[in-house]
Amino acid sequence: MLASGSLYVFALYAPSFTGRLGYSQTQTSTIAVIGDIGLYGVGPLSGLMADRLGARPTSFIAGILLLMGYGLLSAGYASGLESVAKGEEPTHFLLMAVFLLLAGVPVSFFGLSAAALTVIAQGFFMMKVGDFVNNNNNNGYNGFKPTTPKDPQEQELDTVGFLLFLGVSGGVINGLSVLGMNILTPPTRTTDPESHADAAAAAATGAEPASERTPLLREDTATDTLASRQSDNSLSTRNTTTRTTPVAAAANEPPLKKPSTGRRYVPPKSGKEFFMDSDAQSFFLIMICLAGTGLMIINSISAMVDAVAGAERGSGGGGGGGGDNKSPMASIRATHVAMISLSSYMGRILSGFGSDVAIVKYGAHRVYVMPIAAICMGLAQVAGMFANLQWLYLTSVLTGLAYGGFFGVAGTVVAELWGAETCGQNWGWLSWGSAIGGMLFNLLFGLVMDAERPEVDVAG
Repeated sequence: MLASGSLYVFALYAPSFTGRLGYSQTQTSTIAVIGDIGLYGVGPLSGLMADRLGARPTSFIAGILLLMGYGLLSAGYASGLESVAKGEEPTHFLLMAVFLLLAGVPVSFFGLSAAALTVIAQGFFMMKVGDFVNNNNNNGYNGFKPTTPKDPQEQELDTVGFLLFLGVSGGVINGLSVLGMNILTPPTRTTDPESHADAAAAAATGAEPASERTPLLREDTATDTLASRQSDNSLSTRNTTTRTTPVAAAANEPPLKKPSTGRRYVPPKSGKEFFMDSDAQSFFLIMICLAGTGLMIINSISAMVDAVAGAERGSGGGGGGGGDNKSPMASIRATHVAMISLSSYMGRILSGFGSDVAIVKYGAHRVYVMPIAAICMGLAQVAGMFANLQWLYLTSVLTGLAYGGFFGVAGTVVAELWGAETCGQNWGWLSWGSAIGGMLFNLLFGLVMDAERPEVDVAG
């Protein structure tokens, strides 16, 4: 998992695309959008592969795609630098987007991954601006001149080396995981011992077993799942020494028997039946709004930091560096990326553990985590409105908590509401909501930033 969240460190090297290759913010945001489409858009295909082929072949393919994607992205960036130095156009941004798409396809890179990769980038892939090899910074294409910080001692990311590292490390680790992966046998759907006794008694009397009379299909609302789970939990506190007849037991027992594995079996839904489900449609809209907003901040946090710092310097504010134009911007960007990653990890832990406790103690349902995550994401936007570097740290933390909290329970909710057997493909289709939301909000951010860029540049 630590090697897998590489797409979430896009903000670390995004400034190199705008500052060194001369891409506009809209073009850089487009690259991020295509990467998100790779991350979420192929969800139906990757989910089907996981359901049909298994974990080993899927992980092997993911490793190959990671190696290809980041390797080509590194080569494309290096080639673009050479072109800019000669006064020619860099590698086309759409080609770079395709490379990131390949790296985004291997889904399952979350949690602490971005924080760990940020530490590696800060420890091994930073270089002084004065050491940056650019034979002719005065040349450019179509009037563009690469931006170079004024302080030659300031550090920036070695983007070529870091992208190559992401590809090699991700590919090798995924390849090794194929060799060491232990595939667990899925639990069988068996009923508890009491249901076997009821079935035997029913057979002796010629009555229909209670399990055959009980409908397995869930109701359209999540409260039915909750009610069944609450009733199942209450069974453990009953006096098991008192036995009743099969007919009386069927009347007193909950509609759905709890399997011996501790899991309640939910009949799978897929295809048209799943698409027409109103709960699935609502879930899809939530992913567009909540995940899309989160992806916008995750991918564009470096641009936000640069814009806010530039505005503060222009207005006489500290800008994180006392107004001397020597603020360690690369370090500030990396701090925000790490904070989003760490808070996302904490959000996943809190939502997972908290929802388990809420179910057992208070009879709640995991879907209740979603409005909490939405409120948290809304507060992140409010904090960002203050256009201050200090408030921006709060935006990063709240965004990570909301994003991680949502995805910490989202997959489990899909399995609980629409069945574990089709969870992979159902989750894949729902993941299109993240891709669509990320595309809408990232492109909107890029357009707004490009429209305001002249004012920001003058202020800086």
